[in-house]
Amino acid sequence: MLIRFCIIRLKNTILNGKLPIIMKNSLFISLLFFNLSQAQLVPIKIKDFIDQHNSFEQNDAGEVNAINDKEINKLIRFFIQGKFYGLVELTSSIVWDSYETFISPTNRYHYSKFIVQVKVKNIERLKYLQVFYDPHEKKVDSYFEWDPRDEEFNLLEDQVLAQKKIPNLKKLEISNQDNIPDINDFILQHQGFIDERERLNLSEKEIVPINAANINKLIRSFNNSNFSNLEYTRNVIWNSYETFVSPFDRYHFHTFIAQVKVKGIDRLKYLEVFYNPVSDKITTDFKWISDEKEYIRVN
Repeated sequence: MLIRFCIIRLKNTILNGKLPIIMKNSLFISLLFFNLSQAQLVPIKIKDFIDQHNSFEQNDAGEVNAINDKEINKLIRFFIQGKFYGLVELTSSIVWDSYETFISPTNRYHYSKFIVQVKVKNIERLKYLQVFYDPHEKKVDSYFEWDPRDEEFNLLEDQVLAQKKIPNLKKLEISNQDNIPDINDFILQHQGFIDERERLNLSEKEIVPINAANINKLIRSFNNSNFSNLEYTRNVIWNSYETFVSPFDRYHFHTFIAQVKVKGIDRLKYLEVFYNPVSDKITTDFKWISDEKEYIRVN
C-alpha cells in the first residue's frame, strides 16, 4: 500500500510540473513498466540479466529463436482467463515478441513481451493483445484493456501518455540499424558492470559502465559540436543501460545526463544523450527551446 501511495505521489509530482523537464522524461520512461518490478523482496542481480541473455538460442543466420516455454504459456493462459473472465472464450496462440532489460542506479527490471491471439465472446474474428512476462517474479501482466466501442484490445490511457515520452530510437540510430549487436555484446556490457564494481570495490547497487572515461570524452565533444549556445559541459552522469532482443532486431544503449552551462544563463541546465556501443556514437533528441530556456526532447 505504501509503495502504491509513493507511486501516485511521484506521478502527481511529475504531472504537476514540479520536477525539471529532464527528470520528467526519465521518470516517465521508468514508470512505464514499473509495475513489473515494484515491491520485489529479492532484488534483481546483474548476473540475472547475463543468464537470461545466455539462454537465447540463435540459428545459423544469427537470428534469435523465439521463446516457446510451456510453463510461461500456461501462466499467460491462466492470466488471460482471470483478467478477461467472461470476455475471452479461448486463447488461440501465444507468440514471443521480444525481451527487454533496464538497469539504472535506482531501478532494474527485465521482461518478455508476448502477442496473444484470443477468441472474444460474440465476436467471430480473433483479436490480439500484448502481455508481459517478468522472469524474476514469474508473473504475467498486461497494459491492454478491452474497448467495446472499437471491439479491440487497446493500450491503457496512462500508458499511451507514457509512450509519448519515449525517445524515437530509430531516429537516434539505435534501433533498426544495418549493423546489429551480437547477444554476447549485451553479456559483455553487463559483465562490465560487475567487473567495474569489483575493481572499484563498490556495492551491488553502485553501477559504473565500462569505458566510462572514453564515453565521457565523446559526450563533451558531441555537446560542443552540436549546441552553439553551450559554454561547457560541467558533469556527465550515467543514467541507465537498456537492451532489446527480438527475432527481427537487437540493440542496446546507455543513457547519460549532461549538466551544462548555457551562454547568458547562470543556472546550470540538463540534457539527455545516448551512447550506442555498436557505432561508438553519441546522439540526442533534445533541442534548446528559447521560450522555455530548457533543453527539451523533440521527437
